[in-house]
Amino acid sequence: MPSKKTDKPEINKKSIVEIAPRHLVAPCGLDCSRCVGCAEGSVAEHALAIAETMGNNFQTYADRLKTFNPAMNEYSSFRTLLDSLASPTCGGCRSENRTCLPSCNISNCVSEQNIEFCFECIDYPDCEKTGLPESLLERWKTNNNLMKNIGIENFIKGLAERPRYP
Repeated sequence: MPSKKTDKPEINKKSIVEIAPRHLVAPCGLDCSRCVGCAEGSVAEHALAIAETMGNNFQTYADRLKTFNPAMNEYSSFRTLLDSLASPTCGGCRSENRTCLPSCNISNCVSEQNIEFCFECIDYPDCEKTGLPESLLERWKTNNNLMKNIGIENFIKGLAERPRYP
């Protein structure tokens, strides 16, 4: 509970971040359930809730409120982003309808290898077929090493405690 009017209330992260369903944990270890592009994801769910709460006519109110809150000048851009976040199209990396990172070969590879995650492959960690950009290779290895060491279920539980976009 805030002590002063200017204090922001504490947000209970447990009520916002849930454990990802297994089908939304990508073979590389990324959490599709918290991806901005995932149709089944929490970002879409929360964005839709905000959009519905604000309704379709909030621009009128934003125009009135901008004298008190200059950030309201940006409402139109915010609404464009919010509507985009509320209507993603990706089904997650394990679906046929994946839209994330076209260069990534991991989903096809694990399917061909008949495995669930990269660490289960005999070529891991020396695989050169990922198609991942250099910036994601370290996360790929970290995620898969962690799954290998603590188990898939414990890894999935731990995803809820880590930022999706570190």
